[in-house]
Amino acid sequence: MASCATNKFTFQKKMFNRLSELDIKTVIEEEKERNSKDITPVHLIGIDEGIYPNKNRYILATPRTYENKDKSSFKLETQYFYGVNDSLVKVILYQWDLAYKNDVDFFEDETYTRMFNEFQSKFDDLAIKLTKEFGQPVLKNLEQNTIIGDTFRDDLKFQRIDGLHAYLFMFGNNSNGYRQIRLAIYKE
Repeated sequence: MASCATNKFTFQKKMFNRLSELDIKTVIEEEKERNSKDITPVHLIGIDEGIYPNKNRYILATPRTYENKDKSSFKLETQYFYGVNDSLVKVILYQWDLAYKNDVDFFEDETYTRMFNEFQSKFDDLAIKLTKEFGQPVLKNLEQNTIIGDTFRDDLKFQRIDGLHAYLFMFGNNSNGYRQIRLAIYKE
């Protein structure tokens, strides 16, 4: 699946704009149409209140989880957290990880630089699209250039008047090469 196809699904179809009435059955049908791989765990998984505050205290089921390829470098995992009582999706959590890891070359500086650039480009692309959809972020905390040799997290939070929220963040560590991007979409 190409990156533009994933962005099209996320941003052009505006799945998250239907969050108030999006049920898990519809999600399952749409993910099947996209030929997504169902990787839903058999055990309960929660979501941290720092990502999704869950102010209405919904009881959430184990999220339906799907995997797709996003560009040649990324694997996209999408989790749909939904209410046990109404089967409505409460939060969509996207996660981008490396699709490959070549252990032989992974720790070479050139590979680090290429990987860092790919993650930064993906993060910046998502930030631009979210800014177009939501307006300027209500919170912007970029740590990667201020934290040396330790784990950092770059955060952008967006909020629309209609109660739709987006929380984009990237974890990283320049010492060990770790990178991961997550995007949570939810409505309160």
